Amino acid sequence: MPTINGHTLDISATGLALNVPAIRIEEHYLVGDTRRLQLKLELPDGPVKMQVAPVRYESLEEHQTETGYAIGVRITEMTEQDRTHFNQYISHLKRRGIIQ
Repeated sequence: MPTINGHTLDISATGLALNVPAIRIEEHYLVGDTRRLQLKLELPDGPVKMQVAPVRYESLEEHQTETGYAIGVRITEMTEQDRTHFNQYISHLKRRGIIQ
């Protein structure tokens, strides 16, 4: 399965904003009405895997600090164990005032 590396721009319990260097891998676009992506998110205590649905994207060509594309995704599926791990991480970020 083709992969692409990126990083998060924003994170919440229901979705993420991702920064990726390209909007497609080979001939496959990362966004579309029925597109689902497999995401592996590296957290400080280990990775979590999830299925996500892209809901919007934009080019960051004119952005001053980021390049590539911003893709907003909604989390559609996670294992119970990964969901617990992910929710603990979100709670940690909220306690530290990093996210609301």
